Amino acid sequence: MRIRDDPYAILGVASDASPAEVKKAYRRLAMRWHPDRNASATAEAEFKRIHAAYELFLDPQRLAEWRQAHAASAPTDGRPAASSGKASAERPGGRAGDDLTQSLTLTLEEAALGCRKTVDLGQRVGCASCARSGRVQHRNSIPCQGCSGCGRVGRGGAGGTSICPGCGGRGYLRESACPACAGSGWLERSRTLAVTVPPGLLDGERLRLAGQAPLPPGDEERAAGDLYLEISFAKHPLFVLHGRDVHCQVPVSIYRLLCGGGIEVPSLRGTSTLELSPYPQHPLEYRLPGQGFPGQGRRAAGDLVLQLQRVYPTGVGASDVELFEQLEGRLAADLEQRAPPLAAWQKQLRARRQPG
Repeated sequence: MRIRDDPYAILGVASDASPAEVKKAYRRLAMRWHPDRNASATAEAEFKRIHAAYELFLDPQRLAEWRQAHAASAPTDGRPAASSGKASAERPGGRAGDDLTQSLTLTLEEAALGCRKTVDLGQRVGCASCARSGRVQHRNSIPCQGCSGCGRVGRGGAGGTSICPGCGGRGYLRESACPACAGSGWLERSRTLAVTVPPGLLDGERLRLAGQAPLPPGDEERAAGDLYLEISFAKHPLFVLHGRDVHCQVPVSIYRLLCGGGIEVPSLRGTSTLELSPYPQHPLEYRLPGQGFPGQGRRAAGDLVLQLQRVYPTGVGASDVELFEQLEGRLAADLEQRAPPLAAWQKQLRARRQPG
């Protein structure tokens, strides 16, 4: 289980929950999310997540290791820990709820310039239909769904029948699982938050939303904890971030490199024109100060680092060859000035020629 997969949050129990409370929460959730009872496409994955969390509670050594790793992952810059397994400080309005950390993925442009995002939060609330009991009482007896009212069920491949475990052989029931909550006693409710992300947040930094953490089931009277949105960056097709410097590889035609002139280059704010001097006077790496990832507080903005990549044509036609031959002839007439390495090479070859 990863550090972010908080077993307390998954089972909806407090960090000081007793083994009996943990077991009760697991049974309730397992009944609700077991694939044999829940036809949802996400039921199997959720059931496995719940089972993995419960297994962690059953192994004291693994649970201690998880707690140690979880504590090590908490921020050390003076900001409060943002884990759903640790209670936050007391807040006005009563005993504080637990804080929660949730990932928020941004593009480099969104993080650099700031943006508005929506965050979906799930929260379990008590089922009003059954008063959170998971069972409903019927005025008249109803047939047991497990045995269709006959009181017995087949034994599968063994043949014969046995007493129905759902009704104890009676065939009829005066109470059954609540259809509104599938017998769990809880309902899932979603909540959407509109969040303003300030410019300049880096990958791994957190945005705090005070009092916006969902409350676990049964704690509706507590003051809500804080929601921490941990920033992560989506992979970018053009840019790679090193610190606050933005690196970009720019393919450029060998002809443009030889001739010089303006080329269009990308930045986090769009595109701009970079002027190249005729080759080979210009470098193949350009650093544009302050045009990288923006600064924040006392941290200065990074640079935009453009690394030019030579691109050679893959096909050469007859007319191209004719032009190249003309250029080659002009070059050969002045090798000493225009191509010293070629001039030195030619000199060595002449010295090795056999006398004719």
